[in-house]
Amino acid sequence: MKKSLVISAILLVACSQDYAGTSVQMTVELDTTYTTIGSPIVYTVTVQSPQDKIVQIPEWQLEDPLEIRSSEFSSSGVEKIGRFEIVFWDTGKVAIPGVTVSILNKDSTFAYNMTADSVFMDVISINEQNPSFKQSGGGIMPIKDPVPVRYPLPLQTIILSILLLGILIAIGLIWTKRLKADVSYEERPEYLEEPDIVALKKLDKIDQSGLLDRGDIKEFYAQLSLILREYTENSLYIRTLEMTTEEIRAHRPGFPYTNTQIESYLKILSGADMAKYAKHIASVDQCSQDLSLSRSLVEETIRYWKFDSISGENSQ
Repeated sequence: MKKSLVISAILLVACSQDYAGTSVQMTVELDTTYTTIGSPIVYTVTVQSPQDKIVQIPEWQLEDPLEIRSSEFSSSGVEKIGRFEIVFWDTGKVAIPGVTVSILNKDSTFAYNMTADSVFMDVISINEQNPSFKQSGGGIMPIKDPVPVRYPLPLQTIILSILLLGILIAIGLIWTKRLKADVSYEERPEYLEEPDIVALKKLDKIDQSGLLDRGDIKEFYAQLSLILREYTENSLYIRTLEMTTEEIRAHRPGFPYTNTQIESYLKILSGADMAKYAKHIASVDQCSQDLSLSRSLVEETIRYWKFDSISGENSQ
């Protein structure tokens, strides 16, 4: 007797555990029994499960002529609800295959799958006669009136047009009110004197300056060297003002002077360097000789750069 009671208790517990583990209910419903091409319907699947089960409703993949437009899922206690918006692209009786739901154990291990039965949907064209359309009364659906299209106000184009118009008006006002510029013509410039005339005038000026009378030998040679260098640069276009005496000696072949003239030229410049930098005190007689030699050097070298003097010599 005790043995039979134990066996009965074991069977009762096993049956109750098996029932609790498999008591999952799934229902499927549609919001309509037929539709037209392109009009969506709502397919709702509701799954009720015990506490020890986990329900998973996967993403549903359908083939033509069916299309899942959207889907959403929600949970409420022991219920898991999935809503799918389905669109049909062919007429006739179309079968909607059942959705498959996965049931998992409490520890997320797979238990089993549940698949709903297929349901059928009547898909008709919008211009078919069907007494189920209450709006048509069994006739052809009325054609809707055309909806007027409102063009958006082109604010950007209007603003840019106003700005462009304002700029054009401003340009016009500035153009009409512009001041006429007074054009003033400069007088014809006077040409500078020729290099030989300038050099001879400066040589006469230092001769009359009294530098030698005061014994200012250094200043005398500084001015004398500057006059000769300036004369050479302005007449031969050789940058002697920027060259040292040694550089002039190194470029000696570039001067058209004779050997005697170039030697006199370099002798005066070297004496000037000695007086300016080496504190060499030359005699007054030597200064007078260098001044006279400089004047002769200028007069003798005019023919190397002054073409009218060359033609005058040839005519003579």
